[in-house]
Amino acid sequence: MTSDEMLDSMRLRFLRCIATASKKNRDYASDADPFGNFRMATMVGVDPRRAILVRITDKLARISQLLEHEAAVADESIRDSIEDAINYLAILGAWLESER
Repeated sequence: MTSDEMLDSMRLRFLRCIATASKKNRDYASDADPFGNFRMATMVGVDPRRAILVRITDKLARISQLLEHEAAVADESIRDSIEDAINYLAILGAWLESER
């Protein structure tokens, strides 16, 4: 893969990430509070930033497993897990920016 091909691959991946995040935001959050589902973690004594980190570590564990074994769940491929991890990292970044 050339450098240009790698960058093209990354562009496509980021576009898919944005599309997925947009859809999931409609399912899990609201325009008024895009972090609402993470704020719910406080109900069980977990800081929302830590809740996001837990989701990131879930995805990293899943990716680690999928490097060794084929996915049994069809809609949870390694590609999906990587893109979910990217999105959760971006969500954490957005959360931290919102705190400023």
